[in-house]
Amino acid sequence: MIEDPKTPGIQVKKPEHPLQYTWTIYHDTKSSKFPPTPAPPVSSASDSTSFHQTESTDYEAGLTVVGSFATVEEFCRYFNWLKPPSHLERNSNYHLFKSGIKPMWEDPANANGGKWVLTMKNNPQLLDRCWNWLVMALVGEELEEGHDEICGAVVSLRAKVDRIQVWTRGKDDVERLNGIGKKLVKLLDISEADGIGLEFQFNTEDRPQPNKFLSIQAMPQSGFRNSFHGPPGSGAPFHQPPRQDTASPVGGPQSAVSNPNASAFGGFGVGMGGPGWRVPKRG
Repeated sequence: MIEDPKTPGIQVKKPEHPLQYTWTIYHDTKSSKFPPTPAPPVSSASDSTSFHQTESTDYEAGLTVVGSFATVEEFCRYFNWLKPPSHLERNSNYHLFKSGIKPMWEDPANANGGKWVLTMKNNPQLLDRCWNWLVMALVGEELEEGHDEICGAVVSLRAKVDRIQVWTRGKDDVERLNGIGKKLVKLLDISEADGIGLEFQFNTEDRPQPNKFLSIQAMPQSGFRNSFHGPPGSGAPFHQPPRQDTASPVGGPQSAVSNPNASAFGGFGVGMGGPGWRVPKRG
């Protein structure tokens, strides 16, 4: 509480630091206790449409809204208490989307877009670190400059390969989307050395043309090649700056995961006007 500048002697709640957008957090899980119900036979186009509409409705009904936030402080209140992704049940997901956009392909904002898909296997510390840094980059407007291209992000815990996705409105502006991909790699401090993969996928039935989008090919844990590949003519392979924690595994002494002084918030800044949180546009 602070003293009201307009009414001396009266205590009012201290103003919070607004974000550029309001965001909503969702959670869903698919129980493995019961076998999946087989899909009914499709006999016509109308039957197919009806089936997909039912499937979409069932999926939406399974989504739980954790809450919405529009300030830095509200964001911290939620994420300080949420379980990290690695502690969720298998086949569970967190979704973080701009309010008004549902985490579904059928939503008009997502229907003609795509997503950057980051995959990793058996690395809970890296999964949690990447998700934490990603959500801070999203709400702090670190992945795009002056555009409303990103719709949201998803982290999925699976039995074999875990995934983190960044969903976009479009899929045709390759240069802009590759720019988001480059920033994603840089902000998350990832490379082939981490045994991860990265590729851009469409939300439609179309497939991206080969060699158009940046990609990281997952490498064996024993391999090390600190690079990722870009399209022809882009100067590929694109070499990442040397990692500061190359000599230590994820979670080792040089890792931000285990170093209590290496706060993830320190990398992006907290508070309006800081290096990571952008002041909302007015007007």
